[in-house]
Amino acid sequence: MFKVTPNPPASSGMETIDPQAVDRALAHYIQPEGHAPRPPSSIAPHKHPVTSQSREDALINASSILDSAAATAYENADNLTGANRKVAMGIVHLIELAQRQVDSVIEEIAVPG
Repeated sequence: MFKVTPNPPASSGMETIDPQAVDRALAHYIQPEGHAPRPPSSIAPHKHPVTSQSREDALINASSILDSAAATAYENADNLTGANRKVAMGIVHLIELAQRQVDSVIEEIAVPG
């Protein structure tokens, strides 16, 4: 059976991206060293609805989210080189530190002593 599929685009679309727009966007979100950090957002923190979820369940969910974040950051770091890779690996390290703290709290809850 012959399946009709469209031909892929002739170009990847990367040629249409304005390099100056990319530089402006990166400059907006990534501040150079020595610059003062942006003031915190004036938006009120998001209030989560109260659920019957226990603290242990919440910590287990947070642990799972951190696992996913670490895997995503590590996969991204694998595709980078130089200073960008070092930054991405630093993010992986920070996520893993948070993961260890969450895991230690889960262990304290699981083994009362």
